[in-house]
Amino acid sequence: MKLFLQHALIALTVCALTTATAFAGGKDKVKKGSVTFASDVMVNGTLVKAGNYEVRFDEKTGELAIVKDGKVKAKTTAHLEQRGDKARDTTLRTITKGDLVELTGVTFGGSNQNIVVGASGGAVTGS
Repeated sequence: MKLFLQHALIALTVCALTTATAFAGGKDKVKKGSVTFASDVMVNGTLVKAGNYEVRFDEKTGELAIVKDGKVKAKTTAHLEQRGDKARDTTLRTITKGDLVELTGVTFGGSNQNIVVGASGGAVTGS
């Protein structure tokens, strides 16, 4: 009986280590933060009403999601751009086009990267 318990404990330990390693290797990098939209904002053609939201950026998929009460209100593509310094506060960047305010980026406090809405720019070539 004692030998059986030792083998069972070893088997459980090996399973736990294998599972932890598998999840650690495949873990997605998702940046999250709370933001407040002071006014209504367009995100990829979806109007997001003023209020408090969670912003999630998945580095692996390049997807930025605006979430409220566990429900995704809007999604768009985004990419990271390096900053010269770390941001002190979480900030939203917007642009006004006519009567609409569009989200152009997010920076989380303490981060040295900006999340920029839209596909990443490619190399510029010319003659």
